[in-house]
Amino acid sequence: MTDPFSRLEAARELCAVGRPDRALALLKASVPAALEAERLLILGEALRGQGYFGRAGVAYRAALKRVDREDRDLAFDAWLGLARCSRSLGATADARRALSSARRIPGADRETLALEDALVLRANSQHRKALKALLPMLAVARRRRDWSAVGFLLWAIAGSRRFSGDLKGSHRDFKESLSAFRRGNDAEGEAYALFGLGGIARVRGLFPEARRAYVEAGKRLKSGPDLFGRAYAHCGLANCLRQMGLLGEAEKNYRASYKLYAGLDDRVDLAFVDWGLGQIHQRRGDLPSAERHYRAALSAFSGGGEDRGLILARKSLAEVLHARGRTPEAEKLFDSAVALARRAGLTAHLESYT
Repeated sequence: MTDPFSRLEAARELCAVGRPDRALALLKASVPAALEAERLLILGEALRGQGYFGRAGVAYRAALKRVDREDRDLAFDAWLGLARCSRSLGATADARRALSSARRIPGADRETLALEDALVLRANSQHRKALKALLPMLAVARRRRDWSAVGFLLWAIAGSRRFSGDLKGSHRDFKESLSAFRRGNDAEGEAYALFGLGGIARVRGLFPEARRAYVEAGKRLKSGPDLFGRAYAHCGLANCLRQMGLLGEAEKNYRASYKLYAGLDDRVDLAFVDWGLGQIHQRRGDLPSAERHYRAALSAFSGGGEDRGLILARKSLAEVLHARGRTPEAEKLFDSAVALARRAGLTAHLESYT
Protein backbone atom coordinates (compact mmCIF):
# COMPACT_ATOMS: atom_id res chain seq x y z
CA MET A 1 0.00 0.00 0.00
CA THR A 2 1.95 2.99 -1.31
CA ASP A 3 -0.74 5.70 -1.36
CA PRO A 4 -0.27 7.69 1.90
CA PHE A 5 -3.96 8.61 2.08
CA SER A 6 -4.94 4.94 1.89
CA ARG A 7 -2.31 3.94 4.45
CA LEU A 8 -3.52 6.49 6.97
CA GLU A 9 -7.15 5.53 6.46
CA ALA A 10 -6.32 1.86 6.86
CA ALA A 11 -4.35 2.58 10.04
CA ARG A 12 -7.23 4.59 11.45
CA GLU A 13 -9.64 1.74 10.72
CA LEU A 14 -7.33 -0.81 12.37
CA CYS A 15 -7.28 1.30 15.53
CA ALA A 16 -11.08 1.48 15.44
CA VAL A 17 -11.44 -2.31 15.25
CA GLY A 18 -8.96 -3.02 18.06
CA ARG A 19 -5.80 -3.79 16.09
CA PRO A 20 -3.50 -0.86 16.93
CA ASP A 21 -0.48 -3.17 16.63
CA ARG A 22 -1.17 -3.65 12.93
CA ALA A 23 -1.79 0.07 12.49
CA LEU A 24 1.73 0.83 13.71
CA ALA A 25 3.27 -1.01 10.76
CA LEU A 26 1.40 1.27 8.35
CA LEU A 27 2.48 4.41 10.18
CA LYS A 28 6.23 3.86 9.88
CA ALA A 29 6.49 5.08 6.30
CA SER A 30 6.85 8.81 5.65
CA VAL A 31 3.97 10.89 4.33
CA PRO A 32 3.80 14.32 2.66
CA ALA A 33 4.27 17.23 5.07
CA ALA A 34 0.59 18.14 4.78
CA LEU A 35 -0.36 14.73 6.21
CA GLU A 36 2.25 14.49 8.97
CA ALA A 37 0.01 15.90 11.71
CA GLU A 38 -2.63 13.32 10.88
CA ARG A 39 -0.05 10.51 10.84
CA LEU A 40 1.17 11.58 14.27
CA LEU A 41 -2.39 11.73 15.62
CA ILE A 42 -3.14 8.20 14.42
CA LEU A 43 0.23 7.06 15.78
CA GLY A 44 -0.83 8.43 19.16
CA GLU A 45 -4.10 6.51 18.95
CA ALA A 46 -2.31 3.28 18.01
CA LEU A 47 0.21 3.60 20.85
CA ARG A 48 -2.49 4.49 23.38
CA GLY A 49 -4.54 1.51 22.23
CA GLN A 50 -1.73 -0.79 23.33
CA GLY A 51 -1.08 0.99 26.62
CA TYR A 52 2.03 2.98 25.63
CA PHE A 53 0.64 6.12 27.24
CA GLY A 54 3.94 7.98 27.56
CA ARG A 55 4.93 7.39 23.94
CA ALA A 56 1.41 8.20 22.77
CA GLY A 57 1.60 11.54 24.58
CA VAL A 58 4.79 12.37 22.69
CA ALA A 59 3.03 11.64 19.39
CA TYR A 60 0.01 13.79 20.29
CA ARG A 61 2.25 16.71 21.24
CA ALA A 62 4.15 16.39 17.99
CA ALA A 63 0.85 16.38 16.09
CA LEU A 64 -0.23 19.58 17.85
CA LYS A 65 2.98 21.32 16.78
CA ARG A 66 2.26 20.52 13.12
CA VAL A 67 -1.51 20.84 12.94
CA ASP A 68 -2.97 23.43 10.62
CA ARG A 69 -4.76 26.19 12.54
CA GLU A 70 -7.91 25.55 10.54
CA ASP A 71 -8.01 21.82 11.27
CA ARG A 72 -10.04 22.05 14.45
CA ASP A 73 -11.09 18.40 14.52
CA LEU A 74 -7.51 17.14 14.44
CA ALA A 75 -6.44 19.59 17.14
CA PHE A 76 -9.37 18.57 19.36
CA ASP A 77 -8.62 14.87 18.93
CA ALA A 78 -4.94 15.41 19.75
CA TRP A 79 -5.69 17.40 22.92
CA LEU A 80 -8.26 14.81 23.94
CA GLY A 81 -5.83 11.95 23.36
CA LEU A 82 -3.17 13.77 25.36
CA ALA A 83 -5.64 14.28 28.22
CA ARG A 84 -6.53 10.58 28.21
CA CYS A 85 -2.87 9.54 28.30
CA SER A 86 -2.12 11.91 31.17
CA ARG A 87 -5.14 10.64 33.09
CA SER A 88 -4.10 7.02 32.56
CA LEU A 89 -0.64 7.82 33.95
CA GLY A 90 -2.09 9.54 37.02
CA ALA A 91 -1.01 13.01 35.85
CA THR A 92 -4.40 14.59 36.48
CA ALA A 93 -3.15 18.19 36.47
CA ASP A 94 -1.70 17.65 32.98
CA ALA A 95 -4.97 16.03 31.92
CA ARG A 96 -6.95 19.06 33.05
CA ARG A 97 -4.64 21.42 31.16
CA ALA A 98 -5.06 19.39 27.97
CA LEU A 99 -8.85 19.39 28.39
CA SER A 100 -8.80 23.17 28.89
CA SER A 101 -6.97 23.53 25.56
CA ALA A 102 -9.48 21.22 23.87
CA ARG A 103 -12.36 23.23 25.32
CA ARG A 104 -11.06 26.45 23.71
CA ILE A 105 -11.40 25.00 20.20
CA PRO A 106 -14.54 26.31 18.47
CA GLY A 107 -17.12 23.57 18.06
CA ALA A 108 -15.52 21.33 20.70
CA ASP A 109 -17.58 18.28 21.64
CA ARG A 110 -18.95 19.36 25.04
CA GLU A 111 -20.43 15.96 25.84
CA THR A 112 -17.10 14.20 25.37
CA LEU A 113 -15.33 16.86 27.42
CA ALA A 114 -17.84 16.51 30.26
CA LEU A 115 -17.18 12.76 30.37
CA GLU A 116 -13.42 13.31 30.41
CA ASP A 117 -13.77 15.88 33.20
CA ALA A 118 -15.64 13.28 35.26
CA LEU A 119 -13.02 10.62 34.55
CA VAL A 120 -10.26 12.99 35.68
CA LEU A 121 -12.15 13.54 38.94
CA ARG A 122 -12.31 9.77 39.31
CA ALA A 123 -8.60 9.38 38.54
CA ASN A 124 -7.84 12.04 41.14
CA SER A 125 -9.73 10.04 43.82
CA GLN A 126 -12.58 12.59 43.90
CA HIS A 127 -15.12 9.82 43.68
CA ARG A 128 -18.19 11.52 45.10
CA LYS A 129 -17.83 14.40 42.64
CA ALA A 130 -17.23 11.89 39.84
CA LEU A 131 -20.43 10.02 40.71
CA LYS A 132 -22.43 13.23 40.71
CA ALA A 133 -21.21 13.92 37.16
CA LEU A 134 -21.43 10.36 35.80
CA LEU A 135 -24.90 9.31 36.97
CA PRO A 136 -26.81 11.79 34.74
CA MET A 137 -24.70 10.65 31.77
CA LEU A 138 -25.72 7.06 32.46
CA ALA A 139 -29.39 8.06 32.33
CA VAL A 140 -28.84 9.69 28.92
CA ALA A 141 -26.97 6.65 27.55
CA ARG A 142 -29.78 4.35 28.70
CA ARG A 143 -32.39 6.50 26.95
CA ARG A 144 -30.32 6.30 23.77
CA ARG A 145 -29.92 2.53 24.20
CA ASP A 146 -26.19 2.97 23.58
CA TRP A 147 -25.11 -0.21 25.32
CA SER A 148 -21.35 0.28 25.00
CA ALA A 149 -21.71 3.72 26.58
CA VAL A 150 -23.96 2.26 29.29
CA GLY A 151 -21.37 -0.43 29.99
CA PHE A 152 -18.52 2.07 30.17
CA LEU A 153 -20.38 4.47 32.45
CA LEU A 154 -21.45 1.67 34.78
CA TRP A 155 -17.82 0.48 34.87
CA ALA A 156 -16.64 3.97 35.86
CA ILE A 157 -19.47 4.43 38.38
CA ALA A 158 -18.84 1.01 39.93
CA GLY A 159 -15.19 1.86 40.49
CA SER A 160 -16.06 5.11 42.22
CA ARG A 161 -18.66 3.33 44.37
CA ARG A 162 -16.03 0.81 45.42
CA PHE A 163 -13.50 3.41 46.50
CA SER A 164 -16.21 5.37 48.30
CA GLY A 165 -17.07 2.30 50.39
CA ASP A 166 -20.30 1.20 48.67
CA LEU A 167 -19.08 -2.33 47.94
CA LYS A 168 -22.51 -3.86 47.39
CA GLY A 169 -23.51 -1.12 44.94
CA SER A 170 -20.18 -1.44 43.16
CA HIS A 171 -20.62 -5.20 42.76
CA ARG A 172 -24.10 -4.71 41.32
CA ASP A 173 -22.93 -2.05 38.84
CA PHE A 174 -19.97 -4.09 37.60
CA LYS A 175 -22.34 -6.99 36.87
CA GLU A 176 -24.68 -4.64 35.01
CA SER A 177 -21.70 -3.17 33.14
CA LEU A 178 -20.73 -6.64 31.92
CA SER A 179 -24.30 -7.30 30.76
CA ALA A 180 -24.46 -3.98 28.91
CA PHE A 181 -21.16 -4.59 27.13
CA ARG A 182 -22.40 -8.02 26.08
CA ARG A 183 -25.60 -6.49 24.78
CA GLY A 184 -23.54 -4.04 22.74
CA ASN A 185 -21.17 -6.76 21.43
CA ASP A 186 -18.25 -4.86 22.94
CA ALA A 187 -15.59 -7.51 23.60
CA GLU A 188 -12.97 -5.07 24.91
CA GLY A 189 -15.50 -3.56 27.28
CA GLU A 190 -16.41 -7.02 28.55
CA ALA A 191 -12.79 -7.69 29.51
CA TYR A 192 -12.56 -4.48 31.54
CA ALA A 193 -15.92 -5.12 33.21
CA LEU A 194 -14.54 -8.51 34.23
CA PHE A 195 -11.51 -6.77 35.74
CA GLY A 196 -13.81 -4.59 37.79
CA LEU A 197 -15.94 -7.54 38.81
CA GLY A 198 -12.84 -9.46 39.86
CA GLY A 199 -11.63 -6.53 41.93
CA ILE A 200 -14.86 -5.94 43.82
CA ALA A 201 -15.41 -9.67 44.46
CA ARG A 202 -11.85 -9.85 45.75
CA VAL A 203 -12.14 -7.01 48.27
CA ARG A 204 -15.40 -8.58 49.50
CA GLY A 205 -13.57 -11.87 50.11
CA LEU A 206 -15.37 -13.74 47.31
CA PHE A 207 -12.22 -15.29 45.93
CA PRO A 208 -13.66 -18.02 43.63
CA GLU A 209 -15.79 -15.42 41.81
CA ALA A 210 -12.84 -13.05 41.61
CA ARG A 211 -10.53 -15.71 40.24
CA ARG A 212 -13.02 -16.72 37.55
CA ALA A 213 -13.41 -13.12 36.43
CA TYR A 214 -9.67 -12.46 36.15
CA VAL A 215 -9.02 -15.75 34.35
CA GLU A 216 -11.84 -15.05 31.87
CA ALA A 217 -10.56 -11.52 31.22
CA GLY A 218 -7.05 -12.85 30.66
CA LYS A 219 -8.35 -15.44 28.18
CA ARG A 220 -10.19 -12.76 26.22
CA LEU A 221 -7.05 -10.65 25.87
CA LYS A 222 -4.68 -13.63 25.45
CA SER A 223 -1.66 -12.49 23.44
CA GLY A 224 -3.56 -9.64 21.76
CA PRO A 225 -2.42 -6.04 21.23
CA ASP A 226 -3.74 -4.62 24.54
CA LEU A 227 -0.54 -4.92 26.54
CA PHE A 228 -1.94 -2.81 29.38
CA GLY A 229 -4.95 -5.12 29.67
CA ARG A 230 -2.76 -8.21 29.69
CA ALA A 231 -0.62 -6.71 32.46
CA TYR A 232 -3.76 -5.82 34.40
CA ALA A 233 -5.06 -9.38 34.07
CA HIS A 234 -1.85 -10.83 35.51
CA CYS A 235 -1.79 -8.33 38.38
CA GLY A 236 -5.44 -8.81 39.31
CA LEU A 237 -5.12 -12.59 39.23
CA ALA A 238 -1.94 -12.35 41.30
CA ASN A 239 -3.78 -10.31 43.94
CA CYS A 240 -6.49 -12.95 44.11
CA LEU A 241 -4.06 -15.89 44.27
CA ARG A 242 -2.09 -14.13 47.01
CA GLN A 243 -5.21 -13.67 49.07
CA MET A 244 -6.03 -17.36 48.59
CA GLY A 245 -2.59 -18.26 49.97
CA LEU A 246 -1.22 -19.46 46.62
CA LEU A 247 1.91 -17.35 46.96
CA GLY A 248 4.07 -19.10 44.36
CA GLU A 249 1.43 -18.77 41.63
CA ALA A 250 0.75 -15.20 42.71
CA GLU A 251 4.41 -14.23 42.47
CA LYS A 252 4.66 -15.74 38.98
CA ASN A 253 1.75 -13.57 37.81
CA TYR A 254 3.15 -10.46 39.49
CA ARG A 255 6.44 -11.01 37.63
CA ALA A 256 4.60 -11.38 34.31
CA SER A 257 2.63 -8.22 35.04
CA TYR A 258 5.77 -6.30 36.05
CA LYS A 259 7.49 -7.17 32.78
CA LEU A 260 4.56 -5.89 30.72
CA TYR A 261 4.08 -2.70 32.73
CA ALA A 262 7.82 -2.00 32.60
CA GLY A 263 7.72 -2.25 28.81
CA LEU A 264 4.90 0.30 28.83
CA ASP A 265 6.82 2.55 31.25
CA ASP A 266 3.71 2.62 33.45
CA ARG A 267 5.15 3.85 36.75
CA VAL A 268 1.91 3.89 38.76
CA ASP A 269 0.81 0.38 37.86
CA LEU A 270 4.34 -0.91 38.42
CA ALA A 271 3.96 0.49 41.93
CA PHE A 272 0.85 -1.63 42.50
CA VAL A 273 2.83 -4.69 41.44
CA ASP A 274 5.65 -3.71 43.82
CA TRP A 275 3.07 -3.38 46.58
CA GLY A 276 1.72 -6.86 45.77
CA LEU A 277 5.20 -8.36 45.82
CA GLY A 278 5.76 -6.66 49.16
CA GLN A 279 2.66 -8.44 50.44
CA ILE A 280 4.08 -11.77 49.24
CA HIS A 281 7.40 -11.22 51.04
CA GLN A 282 5.64 -9.98 54.17
CA ARG A 283 3.51 -13.11 54.38
CA ARG A 284 6.61 -15.24 53.94
CA GLY A 285 8.33 -13.39 56.77
CA ASP A 286 10.99 -11.83 54.53
CA LEU A 287 10.58 -8.35 55.99
CA PRO A 288 13.67 -6.69 54.42
CA SER A 289 12.45 -7.64 50.92
CA ALA A 290 8.91 -6.53 51.77
CA GLU A 291 10.25 -3.16 52.94
CA ARG A 292 12.19 -2.68 49.69
CA HIS A 293 9.09 -3.31 47.57
CA TYR A 294 6.87 -1.10 49.71
CA ARG A 295 9.39 1.74 49.56
CA ALA A 296 9.61 1.39 45.76
CA ALA A 297 5.82 1.53 45.58
CA LEU A 298 5.63 4.51 47.93
CA SER A 299 8.19 6.43 45.87
CA ALA A 300 6.20 5.90 42.67
CA PHE A 301 2.85 6.70 44.26
CA SER A 302 4.29 9.91 45.72
CA GLY A 303 4.38 11.33 42.20
CA GLY A 304 0.75 12.35 42.70
CA GLY A 305 -2.64 11.32 41.40
CA GLU A 306 -2.92 7.99 43.24
CA ASP A 307 -4.12 8.51 46.81
CA ARG A 308 -5.30 4.91 47.12
CA GLY A 309 -1.81 3.62 46.32
CA LEU A 310 -0.26 6.01 48.82
CA ILE A 311 -2.64 4.80 51.53
CA LEU A 312 -1.91 1.14 50.86
CA ALA A 313 1.87 1.63 50.63
CA ARG A 314 2.06 3.72 53.81
CA LYS A 315 -0.13 1.32 55.78
CA SER A 316 1.78 -1.78 54.63
CA LEU A 317 5.19 -0.21 55.16
CA ALA A 318 4.08 0.80 58.67
CA GLU A 319 3.25 -2.83 59.46
CA VAL A 320 6.70 -3.98 58.35
CA LEU A 321 8.50 -1.19 60.20
CA HIS A 322 6.61 -2.06 63.37
CA ALA A 323 7.54 -5.73 62.97
CA ARG A 324 11.19 -4.68 62.58
CA GLY A 325 11.12 -2.72 65.83
CA ARG A 326 10.75 0.80 64.42
CA THR A 327 7.40 1.52 66.06
CA PRO A 328 7.52 5.36 66.31
CA GLU A 329 8.28 5.63 62.57
CA ALA A 330 5.58 3.04 61.86
CA GLU A 331 2.92 4.86 63.90
CA LYS A 332 3.66 8.15 62.15
CA LEU A 333 3.35 6.51 58.74
CA PHE A 334 0.18 4.61 59.67
CA ASP A 335 -1.48 7.76 61.04
CA SER A 336 -0.63 9.64 57.83
CA ALA A 337 -2.25 6.85 55.77
CA VAL A 338 -5.50 6.99 57.74
CA ALA A 339 -5.52 10.81 57.67
CA LEU A 340 -5.10 10.80 53.88
CA ALA A 341 -7.85 8.21 53.48
CA ARG A 342 -10.29 10.28 55.52
CA ARG A 343 -9.30 13.51 53.80
CA ALA A 344 -9.78 11.95 50.37
CA GLY A 345 -12.97 10.10 51.31
CA LEU A 346 -11.42 6.74 50.45
CA THR A 347 -11.90 3.45 52.29
CA ALA A 348 -8.90 1.46 51.02
CA HIS A 349 -7.35 1.36 54.50
CA LEU A 350 -10.33 -0.75 55.68
CA GLU A 351 -10.07 -3.38 52.94
CA SER A 352 -8.77 -6.54 54.60
CA TYR A 353 -8.82 -8.37 51.27
CA THR A 354 -7.38 -5.63 49.09
